[in-house]
Amino acid sequence: MIEFTEDGPFAEKADQLFPGRVRIVGLGHTGAATCDQIVLHGPASQDLWVLDTDQQVIESSVVPNRLLLGGKLVHGLGCNGDTALAREIAVLEKNRLAPATRGCDFLILILGLAGSTGVALAEHLIEQAHEAGAKVIVAGVLPFAFEGSSRRQKAVEAMADLRRDADSVLVLSHDQLAENPATVKNIRHGFHLMHQLLAQATRALAQIVCKRGLIQLSFADVRSLYGRYAGSEVLENCWIAHVEGDLNDCIEDLIAELLESPLVTDEAVWKRIDHAIVAVSGTRDLGLSEVQEMVSALKDRLPVNIPIATSASLDEDNNNKVRMTVLLAMTAPAREAVETQPAPAKKSKPVSQTAPMPALKAEEIVELPATQPLPSPVKARPAQPASEPTKSKAAPAGPASSSTRPRRFIAKQEEMQFEAPTRGRFEKTHETMYRGENLDQPTFRRRGLKIKV
Repeated sequence: MIEFTEDGPFAEKADQLFPGRVRIVGLGHTGAATCDQIVLHGPASQDLWVLDTDQQVIESSVVPNRLLLGGKLVHGLGCNGDTALAREIAVLEKNRLAPATRGCDFLILILGLAGSTGVALAEHLIEQAHEAGAKVIVAGVLPFAFEGSSRRQKAVEAMADLRRDADSVLVLSHDQLAENPATVKNIRHGFHLMHQLLAQATRALAQIVCKRGLIQLSFADVRSLYGRYAGSEVLENCWIAHVEGDLNDCIEDLIAELLESPLVTDEAVWKRIDHAIVAVSGTRDLGLSEVQEMVSALKDRLPVNIPIATSASLDEDNNNKVRMTVLLAMTAPAREAVETQPAPAKKSKPVSQTAPMPALKAEEIVELPATQPLPSPVKARPAQPASEPTKSKAAPAGPASSSTRPRRFIAKQEEMQFEAPTRGRFEKTHETMYRGENLDQPTFRRRGLKIKV
């Protein structure tokens, strides 16, 4: 009888060549919603974790491994955009975060780049994972344009920091879904659609780095397309298309449905794409000929000629289904840098054009003495005490000044009650600006209304 043992002379090298331990960690609201979509669309063979400082997000998640952080500081209310507070929580909770990075070869982090909790936890987990010898892949999402320039700038800075630390960073943009019919009707549908696309991309990444099947890729293929850049010269560098159907369905119909995915319907996207990864999974009925036929049909339908790397694996949980996920990539930072450089230049010119404003002020100063509406108020004041004309002439020197002082004094009291408001724990956060208005201020202050006491 032949006995098989796993402790042979090449056991350690075999473990390094064929790692199979992948952990997916959702950070913040975006990460939790994405992990929920992975669970709802089928059992996942990888470990799923959800970390957040918001108790409502943790309790509403369907992921078994959930961890609420910073209870003593924020009491389950979240960090509300305070990145410094989130980093303080990450340091205080380092012992509870350590198990999330141990015992895995690849760590996939999912987060919204404009969130404070997700960014702070990602920075800490990347450091711990590298100390444990694991590779880290980050999938982040840029906010919608209507969320404000401050959140956009915060996301760009976080993206640059993560690219310096993580092994591979995939950046998607919510703006690609802004014109989607479902998003136009209800903005929540746009967020939900992005969470589904992130879940499909995460499953494809896990398949590429750990599963063995008909056609095998490795982490090097992912890193070569979404590897580290110098900073934020490349913003959005990933687009996702996904389709799922029966093995007996027409391949051309599946490819047509794949190319109708919301992130790739814009023709401008294909001008930026230069590489692609195709991940195909199905039951044991899926053969190599079917995979090659699907990939060749995809190449024929693509509007551009780009190199495609293919991964094909077998999954018993597909139930006679076939899944095809395409990860499109832009690997040329120079092209994006050229496209993004004119935009700041155009924005800086209007700012410099505001310099001649003193000339306008000078013209206004010249016009004001020419009109001089001051005599009319002087005539209007003596019109009130019509019974004593002699006293009204002397009024400007004495009684008029004393009568105007109480009014000015009352006006100062009304304004001083609402000056220098304190924002409490939100003092360090960015103000919410919308169409030039600060939504953090009360309505009467934004519109200049006076409240009589």
